[in-house]
Order: sequence, then C-alpha cells, then structure tokens
Amino acid sequence: MGFLTRSGPAMRNQYAKKRRRSLPLLAGALGLVGAAACAVGVQEERQLGDQYAAAVDTGMPVVHDPAVQAPLDAAVRPLVAVAARRDLPWTFRVVNTTDVNAFAIPGGHIYVTRGLIEHATSYNQLAGVLGHEIGHVDLRHTARQIEKQRAAALGVGLGYIVLGREPGAAEGQALNVVAAAVFARFSREDERAADHAGVRYTTAAGIDPHGLADMFHILQQVQGTDPGAIEQFFASHPMTADRIADVERTIAADPAARAAAQTGRKDATVFHELQRAVHALPAPRPKPRSGP
Repeated sequence: MGFLTRSGPAMRNQYAKKRRRSLPLLAGALGLVGAAACAVGVQEERQLGDQYAAAVDTGMPVVHDPAVQAPLDAAVRPLVAVAARRDLPWTFRVVNTTDVNAFAIPGGHIYVTRGLIEHATSYNQLAGVLGHEIGHVDLRHTARQIEKQRAAALGVGLGYIVLGREPGAAEGQALNVVAAAVFARFSREDERAADHAGVRYTTAAGIDPHGLADMFHILQQVQGTDPGAIEQFFASHPMTADRIADVERTIAADPAARAAAQTGRKDATVFHELQRAVHALPAPRPKPRSGP
C-alpha cells in the first residue's frame, strides 16, 4: 500500500498542489525522454518489420507459390535496383484477396493483393503502385508512423502518471486501438512524396511513369462500382482531387520522365505471367458479411 493511500485528505490535497506546480517541469523532462524512447532506428525498423511480416503471414492469405513469386520478383527487380535504401532486404508478396490494395510495412516488406494485380492492365501500372510503396519505406514513412503511435501511447501513459492513476486493461487496449487507427492513415504530404518517389523510381528503371496515374484512374473506377474492394487502400492512402494531376505535372516537368514515357520498358511477358499465375490460385475466401 502506497504512502498516498494511507494519508488523509489534507495531505492528499497538499500533494496534488505540488504535483500541479511540477507539471511543466515533469512534462519537459519526460518529453525529452519520450522523444528518445519513441525513435525507431534502422536496426529496430528491420526487426519490427520482420515481426510484422510474420504476423501478416499468419493473419492474411499470403501466397508463397513459386509460380507467383518468380514473376513478381522479376517485375520488381528493376525498381529495387534504383531504390534509395540498399540496407534493406526487400521482399514482395502477393495476398490472395479480391481487395484492391498494396501496402508496405517497415523493413522493406511490401504486399500487393490479387485484386490489384487483376485490375491492372499493364506492367507500368503495377510498377507505379509498387514504386509508390517503395517510396513510403525509403522515406521512412512507416517508421515515423510507429514513432507517432509510440508517442501517443507514451503521452497517454504520462497522463495517467501525472493524474496519479493507471488505466484498466480494457481502457488501455482501447487507447492502443485508437492510437493505431489515428496514425494508420498517411498524410497528404507523405502520399505526395511517395507519389513523386514512384515517378522517380519508374523513370530511373526505364518504366513509363504514367502507370501510377493510370492506376489511380482504375482505382477511382473500382471505387464507383465496388467501393468495398477499395476501401482499405483509400483508408490508408487518401486520394485527393489534384493527386493525379500532380503526378502528371511531375512527369511533364522532368525530361527523363517524359523520355521514359515514350520509350519505357513494357515487360508485358512478366506482367501477363504474373496475372496468369494469380488467376490460377485458389479462389479467395469470401468476405464475412457485416450486420445481421
């Protein structure tokens, strides 16, 4: 039993006044500690990424069929060769779901769904999306999201310390869920930076960079006909009205990008081989229905 619990009301009030006066100093000191505690270094980024990848493998229908993996690896090889971060063991996997989505987790693990591959009509569209996801990792957007989530969780914990109480288990779990939900969505600035990275990488790899904008058009069409299939992508990758135009302006302003658009590699054979392999996979499990 703690000292504060055994003391009387007068003692508790006196302690509360001292605690309020000390809040600025406490917040400053813990803020410095918190910033260091929340930072994610490169080694930890890779460790966390490996842990998350194992969780994705367990919780999602990740494909390990060599018939799918071989053309996927061939499709991404030119992009990996021009990626900024050479310290990461880049891995790419297909997820056997009809959702139209692609996502990156720390450490260079990138996933693309069967639905997105099936909706793409050309290699440069798939390359544009994967270049965008590589950009998120290269620019450490995913690592910074972890730092923000940690900071949010730390802030909540410090709040309970300052208030002199601890959250219950259910309350703490709910706060963790909220913190994760708040920061799962990339900012417009991050999306714009990843779009520009996707244009740079496809251009450097000799791939038509218009593929990213073309894929955005397809995603918008899918949103109109089957919004449920696209909701996960737009939930984490906010689409703004000027985003496609911004990609097109970026290409128009770059002579190398304009040249790649005219003479860029097609890799149609690899792309169609990947599509055929994906079509041959077992049918994805139907989504559970919501509601009664």
